[in-house]
Amino acid sequence: MDASYEAAFGLHQIEGFLHLEANRREAHRKARDFAWELPGLTTDQRLVIEEAYARKEVENTRRVAQQIAERVGQVEAQYEARHRRFAREMAVSMTVITMGLIGLCIAVILGTAAGSA
Repeated sequence: MDASYEAAFGLHQIEGFLHLEANRREAHRKARDFAWELPGLTTDQRLVIEEAYARKEVENTRRVAQQIAERVGQVEAQYEARHRRFAREMAVSMTVITMGLIGLCIAVILGTAAGSA
């Protein structure tokens, strides 16, 4: 594994970690705001609600991210199949055009040779 690949992979991991951490902090902020709007709760009750809310928020975000990743994989597979088909069709087309041009060149050469004889 070369150093540039390892560096890119490491940066990707750091970016993922920072994104997850920012998401976790945002989930806790939302949970805290929600719990403190509920009147008549003790601090311990608010903390329990905050933790449960934040946990659900993180689970939902992970689920959505997983669904997005699966869809990206599907789109990539469709794109790759389309690209392979396009490349195959272009190769066939170029072969036909090349053979046609070779045939035309041979016809011109033979016609010129026959005309000068």
